[in-house]
Amino acid sequence: MVQRLKFYTGLIGLIGVAIHTPSLAERSVQAGLVTSANSSFYEDAGNEYYFLPLVIAEYDRFYLQGISGGYRFYQDDGGQSLALEIRRTFDGYSSDDSDALEGMADRDAAWEAGLAYEVGIAGGQAKAKLMQDISDTHKGLSVRVEYERPFWTNDTHMLSWYAGSEYWNGKKTDYYFGVSPEEATAATRHDYTADESYRFYLGSNLVKRIDDNISLLASAEYLRADDAVDDSPLTTRQDQWSAYIGVFYEF
Repeated sequence: MVQRLKFYTGLIGLIGVAIHTPSLAERSVQAGLVTSANSSFYEDAGNEYYFLPLVIAEYDRFYLQGISGGYRFYQDDGGQSLALEIRRTFDGYSSDDSDALEGMADRDAAWEAGLAYEVGIAGGQAKAKLMQDISDTHKGLSVRVEYERPFWTNDTHMLSWYAGSEYWNGKKTDYYFGVSPEEATAATRHDYTADESYRFYLGSNLVKRIDDNISLLASAEYLRADDAVDDSPLTTRQDQWSAYIGVFYEF
């Protein structure tokens, strides 16, 4: 569905809360259920809701974070690490997702791989990712930078804020927001070649430890994209919102 694009973006924040819970050990497995609601850039797509399982696991330098996994080939005691990571995106749409997309070729999700860097700064965690399509889908790359910092914690609760930006190069932006001459219509949809794009987001995460094994997690996020997305004839808005809640059990 169309809203997979936003779902993937916001889900990163929710997973971040789960894997950075203070009591987690270096070797751990968590299984959970997540439900979400989110809006879409695309015209007439409306809001959509998801319910899905997730597994989050840490085993020394290997990790699985629901929609991504990797190997930290460098890490130190100060919280700095550099990893090789692979992920499955939720970007894309089907032409039957809305009347405005009728006649468009489907845009598929992709497998991406690259480098993921994390470092502790000023009481929070800075993260950066450089990812390249390896599935010959959009053939582009993206760069994501984010900073998250707790502002209220106690023995059972942690509330944090995060902010960041993501860059998509022209190939990735055009794949998901461009319109080829063959897909254009004389009345409502002109052809459009999208340039590189940026999106900026701000959100908040909450984790509540129910007991030694069960945690409740929630996240809310607001995202705004630049004119490369707004100028697309497929879109009617430049911003999106999302909200997530999940329950995780640590084995």
